[in-house]
Amino acid sequence: MPRLFTTPRTAILAVYAAFGASLGAWAGSIPTITHASDISSNGLGIGLTAFTAANVIAMSQVSRLATRLSNRTALLCVLPAVAVATMALLMGAGPFIFYASLIVWGVALGILDLFMNAEASAIEHDMRKPIFAAFHGAASTGMPVLAILSSFLSTELGTWATGLIVFVPFIFAWVLVRRAIPARHLPLRRSVGEKAVTNRMPLVMMGLAAGLIITGEVAAIMWSAKLLDEQAPELAAIAGLGAAFFGLCNAMLRYPGDSLRRLLGDIPLMLGSLMVAITGFALLGASASFALSVAAFALIGLGTAILIPCLFALAAAHMPQNRAAGIGFVALIAGVPRAISPWAFGWIATNFSTSFAFGLCTIALAAALVLIVGLRQMNDRLSPV
Repeated sequence: MPRLFTTPRTAILAVYAAFGASLGAWAGSIPTITHASDISSNGLGIGLTAFTAANVIAMSQVSRLATRLSNRTALLCVLPAVAVATMALLMGAGPFIFYASLIVWGVALGILDLFMNAEASAIEHDMRKPIFAAFHGAASTGMPVLAILSSFLSTELGTWATGLIVFVPFIFAWVLVRRAIPARHLPLRRSVGEKAVTNRMPLVMMGLAAGLIITGEVAAIMWSAKLLDEQAPELAAIAGLGAAFFGLCNAMLRYPGDSLRRLLGDIPLMLGSLMVAITGFALLGASASFALSVAAFALIGLGTAILIPCLFALAAAHMPQNRAAGIGFVALIAGVPRAISPWAFGWIATNFSTSFAFGLCTIALAAALVLIVGLRQMNDRLSPV
């Protein structure tokens, strides 16, 4: 195998791409799956709330395994589990199978999310340069490719065809992880340096902001196909375009994102990005046009692209003696708004409209903007003169 495909960096890029492919397969197939299982918008919101809760609980609880399993072992175990769970979700019919498979998928993705970010952080530390945004860019690349493929394949052939396609990136990622990732453990034990971090308020603010931002991202991924299907049912075969344009623009900014971080700084870059994302959600709330909505999803993709990588980088810098603990704390706080928002979005979409629910996401992103401004002011006060 060429040297390029035997480096830890390439292996984790492949893992992130597979992670994005799983999300994209689901995002593009949502109309087909919900129609087959007779799931309403409100039912979809309840399912996504259960998925989010399972995802957050898995991330917080399974971290204890990191004292017994290396990142490599965990990834080799969980990659096949996510692939199988994705297939089960795509192939399910009926409410019971729909909800059960959605929860199992949430657990599997949560475990994969934890260990791939832990290994990515370790690789960034080894290379001594910012590369975290590029890893997230790989996920943003995998997601739109599968989103547009899945909307077409699920409509024309069936969700089984999408499920088979999903196995390809997971098999590739598994092979690269087995060849290239060394056995290392997450540094979860408390250190003297970690105990010295008494001011957790910045981490709490980062976590709340991350939760609100992920709320918008998940809404864009999970509900884009449904919105476009409602606006133009005759174009159901390309309803995945919303998630596809979101993901493509997300990836387009994430790959050069580390250079932008060095040039502008994390917080100024986040403030500008949030303004772009807020504009995109406002357009979705006002638009009844298929084409304008697709363009709005592209704006949201650009606006949210760099936000979570920046927040994770700030969290790691706040606890340099245990970077994984900083990221984990932020992820745990972010779980609160993440768990509530899918049900709220589904209820609003059912009782009002999907576009109205997207319009309300501007409030969530505006709240995140306020939190980031507060974080900047707090950092200015804490910084030495």
